[in-house]
Amino acid sequence: MDWEDKLVSVQQSDIIPGFGHREQDVQKDSDEGYVVDRIATFRQNLPKHGVTLFSHRSAPNGFKVAVVLSELGIDYHTFNMDLQHHEERLPSYVELNPNARIPSIIDHDNDDFALWESGAILEYLCRRPQTLEKCPEFAKQLLGGDNLQRQAEVSAWLYFQASGHAPIIGHALQFKSAQANVSSLGMSIIADRFAAEARRVVAVLEVCLAEKREQLATDERCTNEEDYLECPVWLVGNDITLADLSFVPWNQVFAKVGISLEEDYPEVYKWNLRIMSRPKVMAALGFRPEN
Repeated sequence: MDWEDKLVSVQQSDIIPGFGHREQDVQKDSDEGYVVDRIATFRQNLPKHGVTLFSHRSAPNGFKVAVVLSELGIDYHTFNMDLQHHEERLPSYVELNPNARIPSIIDHDNDDFALWESGAILEYLCRRPQTLEKCPEFAKQLLGGDNLQRQAEVSAWLYFQASGHAPIIGHALQFKSAQANVSSLGMSIIADRFAAEARRVVAVLEVCLAEKREQLATDERCTNEEDYLECPVWLVGNDITLADLSFVPWNQVFAKVGISLEEDYPEVYKWNLRIMSRPKVMAALGFRPEN
């Protein structure tokens, strides 16, 4: 099975695969049936180094952070939350994240600094001292380089992904699932509305990437038509940035809401496949290269 086949298997699965790193599994009291406050227990004996990522096995926003942690080579531990029993509402977690959502991180290399909101986490991971010491050029590249305008463009895409791309796809999936169980005109109208908005959102990406493709016509890297069609294009500049990486986990959900990237959005499809082929992205999503 090649990477493209694996991508299709992700899109067709019930949930996105679990992280490939060390995980703290949910522990329930077998007699009483309630969830033990694992977070309070964990916080009493924190790791000395690395980063703890509070996430969930099927949370694209958590995978977003895992992808960047993996790309930057940061040692991290994934603490998978029990959302079914509302573990995210426990006071021990709300102290870390007042919004009571995932993801959040604790950076044990920097005074156990806690941070929430995935976009803010991505930018912080690139700017932390240990990252700048280990891979300064790559971290700078992910943020948009030295150019202020490029940095602002990366931030704009991060905000768009968090405020438009992710919630719209999430709502489209939720109402499509509800539509299968509840047959009513109102439910169909809502489901169709979010499906249409999801198509609008992916069209924003398609137009941007297609324009970047057109700019390659004068690029010295493209000496023939094959080069022109296959040369990588990115949302900002000529290299991959946080803007690109932030979209990839949620992009895998499009197929579940009836949107075919391959058929209807060819530039997004190629761009997404190119990101998914990166070994560290695959590792963050739980894949392992075949021998």
